[in-house]
Amino acid sequence: MYQDLNGFPSNFTSHPSASPQPNHQARRTAAMGKAKKEAKVDLADNIAKKTAGFIQSDEHRDLLDIVDTLRSQGVSHYVDLPQIIVCGSQSSGKSSTLEALSGIEFPSAEGLCTRFATELVLRRGDVAGIKVHIQPHADRTEEERINLSRFSMEASDAKPFPKIIEEAKQAMGLSAVGVAGAKIFSTDVLRIESTSPTAPNLTLVDLPGLFGAADKNQSDDDAALVQDMVTNYMRQRRSIILAVVTADNPFANQPVTKFAREIDPQGQRTLGLITKPDKIDKGSDSERYYIELAQNQNVKLNLGWHVLRNRSHATADDSAEERDERENDFFANSLWGESLAKTQLGVDALRERLRNVLWNQINNGLPGVISDVQAGIKDCENKLAQLGKARISSREKHSYLHKISARLSVLLRAAIDGVYSDQFFEPGSEDSSELLERRLRARVQSILSDYADRMREDGHALEIVEDDDEAVRDNDSGRIDRYDYLTDHVKPAMFHSRGRELPGTFNPLVVGDLFSQQCRPWERITHRVVEEIHKAAAETFREALDDICDSNTADRLRKYHITPALHQLRKDLKEKIDELLLPHQSIHPITYNDYLCRTVNKIQTERMNRKVEAVASTTLQVQKSAEHTWYTASSVKLFKAGIKAQFAPDVEEYSASLAADVAAAYYQIALEKFIDDVSVNAIETCLIQALPEVLSPQKVWDLDEDTVELLGSETDETIAERTSLTLKLETLTKGLHDLDGFTSSRPLQGGGYLLKRDKERKVPVRDVTRFAQRLAEDREMREKASQK
Repeated sequence: MYQDLNGFPSNFTSHPSASPQPNHQARRTAAMGKAKKEAKVDLADNIAKKTAGFIQSDEHRDLLDIVDTLRSQGVSHYVDLPQIIVCGSQSSGKSSTLEALSGIEFPSAEGLCTRFATELVLRRGDVAGIKVHIQPHADRTEEERINLSRFSMEASDAKPFPKIIEEAKQAMGLSAVGVAGAKIFSTDVLRIESTSPTAPNLTLVDLPGLFGAADKNQSDDDAALVQDMVTNYMRQRRSIILAVVTADNPFANQPVTKFAREIDPQGQRTLGLITKPDKIDKGSDSERYYIELAQNQNVKLNLGWHVLRNRSHATADDSAEERDERENDFFANSLWGESLAKTQLGVDALRERLRNVLWNQINNGLPGVISDVQAGIKDCENKLAQLGKARISSREKHSYLHKISARLSVLLRAAIDGVYSDQFFEPGSEDSSELLERRLRARVQSILSDYADRMREDGHALEIVEDDDEAVRDNDSGRIDRYDYLTDHVKPAMFHSRGRELPGTFNPLVVGDLFSQQCRPWERITHRVVEEIHKAAAETFREALDDICDSNTADRLRKYHITPALHQLRKDLKEKIDELLLPHQSIHPITYNDYLCRTVNKIQTERMNRKVEAVASTTLQVQKSAEHTWYTASSVKLFKAGIKAQFAPDVEEYSASLAADVAAAYYQIALEKFIDDVSVNAIETCLIQALPEVLSPQKVWDLDEDTVELLGSETDETIAERTSLTLKLETLTKGLHDLDGFTSSRPLQGGGYLLKRDKERKVPVRDVTRFAQRLAEDREMREKASQK
């Protein structure tokens, strides 16, 4: 015969002659069931009595009720809700503290004990009872999640809880301590739900103890896992952190307050708790140190410190009443009781302090909860709009695709025109690259501006540097002195292009040869900008589709329609670029722009001026008197000789120089025209303006049935996501409804509503700022009433 976890026989065996009659067996079974039910009620009621101190008033109970309603509806999966977490180093007394607060006997021992998070969920309900189950971690496989979800039981007595926890360890795959390679800690959560008509709606969390040094039982990886688990709970914005430190261990060895201060630097939700004050010698330096700590004179916490004297190994069998009596006697006859206020000592005072902290946390945080719920609702609605309605028939799929195309055409036209008033163009991210991916016109302008600068700086194959001038390029690539350019390039070109021109002149076609050599980089630079524009267009489509529809439909549209269409537009664009390049590569220079002559004149005038200034700076000498300034006769003579030498006539040199100047002037005219032609006649006309037609409503209506099926059908993942989002939306909407109902008709301690005028006008409190104002008005009204 064996017993179940509640201590009741689950199988009966006896001698055949002594077997009970059926009616006796039935009565016996009924009695057992009744006894179990009564035991469950007793335990649940006992827990309710222990935790009743967390309730301050009816208003406080209502606040806890609304939080628990949200939690029971699943809102806690999406929005952080208030809870009390108990954390500290190993053997600091966390489990004993939770036991003192709740009345449930958690396993407690020196060293490794708590090996996973345990959430004690107290709920108010008509039927008393306790249920236990495991909540699998997100990284569990589907098979593991199914197996862990089968771990479910009911408890009727406090004694089986250590056994329940042992069975939970086995279900989570935790091995016995000391086994080589064993799994010691788990990220799964054991949830204990206690229901009673008088219980407060409250959640308490016991966490594994922090440790720094590895040993044969626990590794450095285990230490990192526990630290991540504890700090993740601490980071939940509405968790009240009960940071436990033990007096029989040096404070520097206990990092819990360090993590708490890093995560909660203002200390708005951290309460320090000192345990085991009876384990240190009276009058010792350690006792004085921890008393100063409790007085908030060392590590200062905004919520201060508290002290508990829990059961020890020698008093492990004490009842709850005996435990509390020993604690009161200890504080009454020690320096702790003399140095600290009664509100800082003992489990009853701790419940009251936690009650006040919890009240403030919920009261002040409720507007934030409302805001988070509203944000969650908006997110769900946006994602459901992306998914669209369930699509089964071909007509439904076709209609969904048409809706996408209509919205896409509007966004693309706005992106092309540079009209960014739609919410789509404000992604909510400070990342400028993400902003430009949506604002196509701004990105195209930036790309083409860079293209123009690149063409002006690197579009010419050779940078011809005047002997007395400075280079423009930062690097030496393609740089050549003008004298070497005339000698190595211009004169050979004149020689090879000789026709019927007279000696001392040049064939006009030599200008075309020189120009075609200089414009060779145009093709490479321009094809590069084509790829940049194509990439910008593709990324705008990606952002738009991700905003409009579900990921599955977006991927299919990109793969089977958008990408092929963009590739065709890119091909057409490249053909247009080649068409624009052809005259510059194969036809002799043609222009009727008088800028050519003006530019040649400007080039030659600037060159002449530089030469004159160079001769003057090296020959002319100035003399001054009181009334006059003049050049010396000898220096003027030298200046004239220098000018004659510089400008001595040489027909061949002049012809080569003139050919080079004309080619340079024509290059500037052709470059600016080519940049504009590429920007307007190629990129803008062939690609940018064609983007709205890639998936226009007309194109969608013309799709055949096979293509509609390919692009508009749903996957199992899409259907599951819609179901999940619908459930989440219903959960959050119901939670917001309850919050609105609570805040708009909240009863005061003296009766009435949050604001009398709200009840009369039936004005719901949906605005968070307005709600915060009303809470302040409520507090002011109650203060005035108490003064009267």
